[in-house]
Amino acid sequence: MKNFKSSLILIACISWVTNPAIATYAENNQNVRSSTPITTPIKSKRQLAREVLVELGIGKQYDLYFWNSVDISYGTGTRTKFSEWLQKTLARVAGWKYVESQYVSRLEANFSELELQELLELSKRPLMKKLLRSKIQAYEETGEKRAKLLYQAWDDYNSGKIAIPSNLMK
Repeated sequence: MKNFKSSLILIACISWVTNPAIATYAENNQNVRSSTPITTPIKSKRQLAREVLVELGIGKQYDLYFWNSVDISYGTGTRTKFSEWLQKTLARVAGWKYVESQYVSRLEANFSELELQELLELSKRPLMKKLLRSKIQAYEETGEKRAKLLYQAWDDYNSGKIAIPSNLMK
């Protein structure tokens, strides 16, 4: 027990003597750290705009919407190997990669850097991700009905059931 008390007294004395040195060291290092600026990469408006579009999945949606063209031309309302191939082909030859820079430019023109940063933060939030997934899911789930309606509208137009307003033909 005597050794234990002696050890505690020794530890207390060492702590009491070294505490000011440790505090001074920590204080000096804190001053050095605080005078060194923390750098984070600064993103251009263009980079922010592109990140917003990527985070929101706009490119994927753009390519997905080629189903509308497939549905008008094919119109069965069911997904077949041919219709899937056609949609993928349209996305490949006329898809997002051909128009992305225009979308980026539009965001750059319409939003400030601060607004783009805010949009980027919003687009990364779980609730926003859930909303976007629901939107795409709803689009896919209505595919059969949309395909039939679009095909019927196109067929009605071609058969003269949908009249073109006379002022458009001038």
